[in-house]
Amino acid sequence: MESQEFEKESVMSENEELKILGIEKFDRAEWVFQFDEDEPVVIAWSNSKDDPGDLSFMLKADSGSNIIFKSNDGRRTFKIFARRMPDERRAELDEIQKKEEELLNKINGSTEE
Repeated sequence: MESQEFEKESVMSENEELKILGIEKFDRAEWVFQFDEDEPVVIAWSNSKDDPGDLSFMLKADSGSNIIFKSNDGRRTFKIFARRMPDERRAELDEIQKKEEELLNKINGSTEE
């Protein structure tokens, strides 16, 4: 019983938060992409009023992972894709990770004493 009351309170607070933020929940939705002020292009829609669902994209870390959107006139293309990280960026991230590990080791070492 308490669980149901907590769920109701959580839903109410989420709905109140969305209202405060000016976010409108849709019972049915279309997902679109748009170039500048061109007419939006529909790429997906919900079929059910009861469960409008979500739209998710997953790109894997390989050369075959990409999403391509073309404008209505076909002159512009918007791409989201995976690529191999350049060596320079890898070195930067490795250095950041090394510093984080050193800091964690210092912190953990000082709490063990």
